[in-house]
Amino acid sequence: MTLSRKQRQLLIAIIDVTILAASVYLSLIIRWRIFPPMQEFLVHIRVMLPVISAWIICFYTLGLYSLEMPYAGYKTTGLIFIVALFCALIGFAVYYLNYQSRVVPKTILVLFSSFTAVLIGFWRWLLNLVINKYFPGSNIVFIGINNAVDNLLQHVNDFSYMNFHVPFIFDDTYEGADYHGIPVLKEKESFMDEIKINKIKAVVLAHEKNISYILQDILFELLHNHIYFFNIAEFYETYMRRIPIDAVNELWFLQSIDLSIKGWYQYIKRIVDMVMAFFMLIVTLPFWPLIILIIKTESPGAAFFLQKRVGIFGKEFVILKFRTMRMEDNNYTPTGIRDPRITKFGGFLRKTRIDEIPQCINVLKGEMSFIGPRPEQPDLVYLLEKEVPFYRQRLLVKPGLSGWDQVSGEYHSPSREDTRKKLQYDLYYIKNMSLFLDISIFFKTIVTVFKREGV
Repeated sequence: MTLSRKQRQLLIAIIDVTILAASVYLSLIIRWRIFPPMQEFLVHIRVMLPVISAWIICFYTLGLYSLEMPYAGYKTTGLIFIVALFCALIGFAVYYLNYQSRVVPKTILVLFSSFTAVLIGFWRWLLNLVINKYFPGSNIVFIGINNAVDNLLQHVNDFSYMNFHVPFIFDDTYEGADYHGIPVLKEKESFMDEIKINKIKAVVLAHEKNISYILQDILFELLHNHIYFFNIAEFYETYMRRIPIDAVNELWFLQSIDLSIKGWYQYIKRIVDMVMAFFMLIVTLPFWPLIILIIKTESPGAAFFLQKRVGIFGKEFVILKFRTMRMEDNNYTPTGIRDPRITKFGGFLRKTRIDEIPQCINVLKGEMSFIGPRPEQPDLVYLLEKEVPFYRQRLLVKPGLSGWDQVSGEYHSPSREDTRKKLQYDLYYIKNMSLFLDISIFFKTIVTVFKREGV
């Protein structure tokens, strides 16, 4: 049972790139009506690199490498043809602006876009067909029941190409006969029989402590059946891309989170942050007077919102944003859905994330990063530290303008339950942070802004 999400996504991307290269070759054959020499093919591949790159970036941004969505149907087909049109326009723009290029493949670009759309559409349909027919999913069993298991069972149908089926659960302490409609076994003999009947591929341990002698005998006996074993934290992280805070302890943090190996990453990230922040300020500063004027016209008061927030290692700083709420009768409690304090223009600033632009100054000062957990108020952090396990650990990295939680597609209220879910996303980011993950969050943020999600 292979659980690697990245390997599956990488394989799909490699095949996409292969099809893109093959489309260039087919376009040359149709255009020239001969099999082109390898040298000419390589020249055109080099010239077409901006368009090929645009295809991959668009696919990634639109979620076409997500393992939670099927790669077939009208929606996917429509997205592929939209990408084809958009990338063709990018190609024309690049080639017409590059007057010094000796190759301006106008006809080839049209042929390339057509071939690529058809071939990738067919390949995605074929992938969907093969996986559904020959890889219907693995049968797994949970040993024990806890909140993480409950959450996984609620989302068991959300994984298109990493799906799993749970024919039964083993828990000799559970009083009921079933859980979420799944039979719960309590006897060793019936458990071993069902393991063979259902051809179980993996066993997930919900509890790693206080394992009974009966359960120990079962686990050692299963070793002879070549079954994979996973702890619940590992399995949950792979599928949900969150950390189940109820299923981990202090030892897990010490073993799983190692910031000492992130030296080069942190160095490169700081350089990227400074370059991007400086660029965004230069580009947007001419529009600041107009934004400030509209804010002050719609609602009296300062145009900027300043508030203390908690940064890395608990160090406080003052965050800077465009004001989006009325100042009168405002107690500055956390914002809710359709909050009446938000002005009309403020709602627009929030949905487009324009209100976050002044935080580029915080980024330049080294108080924030572009990617990281969102910073909270000191009083709220102090309160949540007492109520939510491991909440303080989210302060191990710099806060960010956008983060893994913000691109999850969910709206999280200030409630305790949603705060726990936000922390699960933040801890996943801290454990897995890398340039690749930051790039992923960057492009997902663009999609989130257009979809107006996570606001």
